[in-house]
Amino acid sequence: MDRPIIKDIAKALNISPSTVSRALSGKPGVSKELRKKVLETAEEMGYMKNLSAQSLKNSKSKIIGIIAFDIRNPFFLDFLKGVEDVLFPREYKILLSTVDENVDKEKIYLNWMVSQGVDGILSSPIKEKNGKSNLRLYQNFYKMGVPIVLYDRMFYNQEQFDYVVIDNQDAIIQALLYLKEHGHRKISIFLSKKGIFTLEERLKGFLKGCELLDIPVKQEWICEDIYPHEKTFDVLKNLKDKNDLPTAIIATNNNITKYIVYSARKLNIKIPEELSLIGFDDTPENELIDPPLTTIKQPILEIGKIAATALLSRIEDRYAQPMKVILKSELIKRESVRYI
Repeated sequence: MDRPIIKDIAKALNISPSTVSRALSGKPGVSKELRKKVLETAEEMGYMKNLSAQSLKNSKSKIIGIIAFDIRNPFFLDFLKGVEDVLFPREYKILLSTVDENVDKEKIYLNWMVSQGVDGILSSPIKEKNGKSNLRLYQNFYKMGVPIVLYDRMFYNQEQFDYVVIDNQDAIIQALLYLKEHGHRKISIFLSKKGIFTLEERLKGFLKGCELLDIPVKQEWICEDIYPHEKTFDVLKNLKDKNDLPTAIIATNNNITKYIVYSARKLNIKIPEELSLIGFDDTPENELIDPPLTTIKQPILEIGKIAATALLSRIEDRYAQPMKVILKSELIKRESVRYI
């Protein structure tokens, strides 16, 4: 499917191209109702102003766009290193945008990157807890032949996209198995913002693992939507005040892990004597914390390298079979889990 142009929108609405142009640019001479109809049709067709159409068509910009869900997350340090290891020797440059888990911001940056003529995009798609996402926009880009590879997150039931993710369910199941081997049956999971693909998968892994390992599931210990992450303190305090602390917690991202450690200290809950903890994502500080933290380590550098390689392949051949890569995580065992 070729990129739609003004004439295509005009034909679809049976109006003149000049009227479409005025509507899109906000110039006078077009009614409010017609302008709205033009804008809606343009979005449905996947139209956007193209400042570098020839560059995009011929893949000569040598620029790759990267959509980051939150650049403050330590995940991106290793991910970007992996991407650069692949792209820099091939003389590609990186255009990075952070969207702060905001669907509307993601939409703006995606459209802008494509209009600027990037050769391709690496993206970790956003989905809000109400289900809102930019799936239709990604689908339009796919139909237009814009090379996009999804990393860390993906869309369910959209097999046309290339993606590189980890087996999030297995990561949590392995953590549960380790806790059970240490005698734990009262286990909680702390989850961040609802709707995010990785967290949905980690919750599925928790429920599946508890069933497989005959670990009781207590609804009060499935602590969801802890966002912003400072809410971790209130969640942990509430469990303590109700005398309902589990013996172990599995955190599902690095920020929640840090806030559990911080909150436990503030609440005088000793790790691991009173509360065992398994974190998610391994950073150097996990070895410096007292006690050193047991964590689920993602192969983040490899995710970056494979995603960048997949994108280069997609740029070279837009009709190739989608590359679907699911990597395994590793449980790094330290001293934050005790036998009971």
